[in-house]
Amino acid sequence: MNDVRGWIEKKLAENRFSATRLPKHQLQIARDHFPDARVLCVGLDQGEVFGIESLDSALVDVPGTSFVVVVPAAISHGVYERAEELGVCVTGFGELISALRYDEDVARHVDRQGQYERRRLTRNRAVKSVKRKGYRAYEIQREKLRPLTIVTTDDYEITADRMYSLLEDYEEINPNLIVVTNPNCRGFSTESLQTAARSGIPLVLFNDFLDDLGSKWT
Repeated sequence: MNDVRGWIEKKLAENRFSATRLPKHQLQIARDHFPDARVLCVGLDQGEVFGIESLDSALVDVPGTSFVVVVPAAISHGVYERAEELGVCVTGFGELISALRYDEDVARHVDRQGQYERRRLTRNRAVKSVKRKGYRAYEIQREKLRPLTIVTTDDYEITADRMYSLLEDYEEINPNLIVVTNPNCRGFSTESLQTAARSGIPLVLFNDFLDDLGSKWT
């Protein structure tokens, strides 16, 4: 773990936050209207990925950690699932600023896209529960139907190359569907649909997915 606090302190100051250094790569960040936030700062070398073992090791080394900021934000999908189970937020620097501004408890921070997707999923009558499986991946338990694992993206336009990228990035998740949550997306190109068909993983719009959750993909 590299000590990236100098860079983070500079960026915090640009956003009008002050921080005090604590032992073991931690910062205590002062906030005007919320309690101070204690953050564990993880710096990665080029090509390094923050994985589940890294998270577990960090939490043993620094007990009581509730927020981990990783720079750069190269975080494995499994970390997001593990962190949610433990009640810890693991994210990049941009979401640290958002959490400091808007969340009294930074450990409970969820980015805006995640909030939107979870809100619409959990309000669907066919959904029993939603569990995070990756950066933009969820396991959805349904009433009387098999669970589904989906990968979401808010792209306005999905190209064949973008489809291949999503399938590669989320190969370890083994999704059942790719769901486009951008409300301005109205459909897909022939090439992207052909890519989805070849992969055996449907590409669907969010509204269509929600409408069919109680009757399709049985």
